[in-house]
Amino acid sequence: MTFLSPFFLWFLPLISVPIIIHLLAKRRSKLIYFPSLKFLKLLEQDALKKFNINQLILLIIRTLMILLIILAFARPRMDQTNGFSLNSGSIDLLIIALDNTASNQINLENDDRSWLNEFSTELSVKGFKVLFCGVADFQLHEGLEEIRSGYSEVYHENIIDAFSPQIDLEKYERKSLLWIGDGQDARDRLEELQGWNKYLLMTPVEHDAAISDIKLPAQGIRLNDTYEMIINIERSADVVEPLSLELLVNEKRQNQVVVEASQSSILMTGRVEEGGYQSGQLLLNADLVEYNNARHFILPAEGNIPVQVLRSKQFPDFWDIIKASVEKQELNLAIRLLDYTEIDNMDLSKGGTVIIENASLLVSYNWDRLRTFASNGGQLIFFGNGGNSMTSLLGFQSPLVEEINSLPLRLYITGSATNKFNKTPLKAIIEQNRLKVFKRYKTQGDELGETWIRFLDDQPFMGTSKLREGRLVWFNTDFSMNSNNLALLGMFPTLIIQLLQSQELLAQTDLYNSEVGDTLHFYPPAQINDNSPFSIQRPDGTVDYLSPDLNYVLHYPNTNLPGIYKLNRGRQVLQRMAVNISTHEAQAHGAVYTFGGSDIHVSSDASEIGAKILEQGSTLSLWPFLFMIIFLLWLAETYLSRIKATWRQNV
Repeated sequence: MTFLSPFFLWFLPLISVPIIIHLLAKRRSKLIYFPSLKFLKLLEQDALKKFNINQLILLIIRTLMILLIILAFARPRMDQTNGFSLNSGSIDLLIIALDNTASNQINLENDDRSWLNEFSTELSVKGFKVLFCGVADFQLHEGLEEIRSGYSEVYHENIIDAFSPQIDLEKYERKSLLWIGDGQDARDRLEELQGWNKYLLMTPVEHDAAISDIKLPAQGIRLNDTYEMIINIERSADVVEPLSLELLVNEKRQNQVVVEASQSSILMTGRVEEGGYQSGQLLLNADLVEYNNARHFILPAEGNIPVQVLRSKQFPDFWDIIKASVEKQELNLAIRLLDYTEIDNMDLSKGGTVIIENASLLVSYNWDRLRTFASNGGQLIFFGNGGNSMTSLLGFQSPLVEEINSLPLRLYITGSATNKFNKTPLKAIIEQNRLKVFKRYKTQGDELGETWIRFLDDQPFMGTSKLREGRLVWFNTDFSMNSNNLALLGMFPTLIIQLLQSQELLAQTDLYNSEVGDTLHFYPPAQINDNSPFSIQRPDGTVDYLSPDLNYVLHYPNTNLPGIYKLNRGRQVLQRMAVNISTHEAQAHGAVYTFGGSDIHVSSDASEIGAKILEQGSTLSLWPFLFMIIFLLWLAETYLSRIKATWRQNV
């Protein structure tokens, strides 16, 4: 048995009221016997006994009436499926999940929610606990008002894991979820709910075409260069007419193509007409569903891959020699030489590579900033021992131990290095013992992610580790003549250049292009004389102000809209970043999704879904019967009260 309004059970002590009245009404009287009536004493006592039985019946009836009135207001129901059980509260839980992701935006905004409010009210009356949530985050709400459509990161969490901290699911014997949306992802997510009743009210999206993804050029481009982009187009089956695709760069129309019905991808060309950031936008001719018709991108057109070298000036300056060689060969590298006094002037916003000649000169603040730089796609090359911060960055479990030898340590090259540096005579130089290393830092058996050169005792000399989207390259020696002769070898410039060019250059464009929900990271150069605040201009024109952290990095998490975000300081635009909805959300949706073989009840008829949900409750409401019994008891009490209009016979 379940009580839908268990609050009224607190009134149960009121059933003692008739008993108290009965006891208080009992009065002792002095008996006077008349001689002429003494022979009637026995007859009088028999009559009183009969009358007292009537009063007892009245007491029981009145007590029962109060008890049943309290129980009726508590609204008891009996579960016919599981037999008799006593609960206080609902045993049926229904969660109504509205698809509030971008793909269902047009449906959610246009749907009339009045029927849903009426339906939830009807369910509550019948004993259901009804809650609402959006499928973008599965945050439970008592009402519909807080659920709005929008762009968001979705589906990071199992549904049960999302619900469990918010509600005690174990207290409900039957649990149901009603998904209302276009059907995208509904089957996969609902199948996670083992033992639940699952319903899908289908509101299909039709006549939908989309720019699902774009592939930008990986290499750096320069002023007046022409570049190509591959754009993936999706459409629902009912879209058969050609589509118009338009390219805008820096808010100027630059190209337009026609996409035929048979084309799922198309090649489009752009041109760098002005240097610097290329702020681009791709637009598909509008259809009924506009959220996935636009795609934004940022393409850095600054010529070459940025390379910044932090070194101590010495003679000869090997890094200056490498820079001169790169410029002479017109390679796609832009090398910038800095000494350690200029470390805060490193521009980490453009990706590329940072080379640290002496890792021991870096402090924790520098390592933290470089960690963020590498995590977001940059490449970090460093020499020597940078202490605990460096070993933590590389994932080593123990500090490095310095070792100096008067004789050079023997080396050998690994197979992965042969594949990586097949154009560098690295193997021959090592086999001929021309690379001489006198100083190293021994590990305690921990390895790099990929070791390219080893010492004969299997300690790493040069190798790499991944750090999220970026790469760390470590030389296990100091960059000095006393430690090794690496810089003097003719293959050293070629080795460094190949490291610079073998970086995953897609990170160069990925650094400027994110998705809704991502935190944007900006690395402004230090400007000592500029005290104006930093601000972010959002795609909708609003402005947010923010401050750099201790590592002089700006983090902006409020990316809830697609478009171009601009980092400003005063009137100067320091950097731009493009934010798009995910490729998953951008896909065009067909009118029908398949649910054959699943235990999900699917319908596009709200009344049919509502009837199915109401059928699930196999409980019998007892409170109407209680009121009928109360009425019958009242009739009986009224009849018996006519015998005597008091609670008890006064004797």
